[in-house]
Amino acid sequence: MDKQSLFISYCWKDGNTYADELETQFKDEFVVKRDKSQLIANDDLYDFMAEIANCDNVIIVLTAEYVKSLNCMLEMSYLVSQDDWNVKAMVLVIDDSMYSIERKLEVINYWLLRKKKSFTYLEGNVGSTILEEEKEYIDLICEQVEPFLKGISRRKNPSQIAIVNEVIKKSRRNKNQGQKLIEKGEEAVLKYLKENGQMTLKELGEKTGRTSSSVRRLVSNLVNEGSIERVGNGRNGYWAIKNKDEYEK
Repeated sequence: MDKQSLFISYCWKDGNTYADELETQFKDEFVVKRDKSQLIANDDLYDFMAEIANCDNVIIVLTAEYVKSLNCMLEMSYLVSQDDWNVKAMVLVIDDSMYSIERKLEVINYWLLRKKKSFTYLEGNVGSTILEEEKEYIDLICEQVEPFLKGISRRKNPSQIAIVNEVIKKSRRNKNQGQKLIEKGEEAVLKYLKENGQMTLKELGEKTGRTSSSVRRLVSNLVNEGSIERVGNGRNGYWAIKNKDEYEK
């Protein structure tokens, strides 16, 4: 099966070393994405945020500079706004002060103050697209920063090695589940081809409740595994099952 994707959200100023370590630890198991290597000049930031949200796993490296970075906190805010963020995202807390209420309030007030300043600047520069865009980003951050920080606790946020082990374990578990679904689909295709080797992909899809592309992949898997072979061409061709007795139920 294809590798799962993993995005590392970190601040370039003080999180690069941790991101490098994580990438090294994960690169054999995942397709690792990082904004430093993935975000190209003039890319649409919201398109990039959407790409992050579509990643299978996310690790946030929470450092002192991360909570003051517009881009980092925007990444965090977009993730927190997704329904499944608690399932696929884990937070590596580097700045231990983030566990204190005082520090959390400091961060919240920092962004509320930036919001106030951005509004003031915008009033004096009506029509400035750049300022309007920044205010939009800061508004989103202010909406999500408190619920995000509420979830930061020593109990919920494991060490780096614990995060690595948990993410890899979850990925392998998902792969096993996915493989079982594929095997179940292959069994269904074999069952119907055993009954009628001239069934089309469309007919197999209708019988198994799968899309044509899904059936095509299953048939391709079975061919590669040597379970079936195509005999003849066109309408006169049919699928022959090898070792047919093996699939008798």
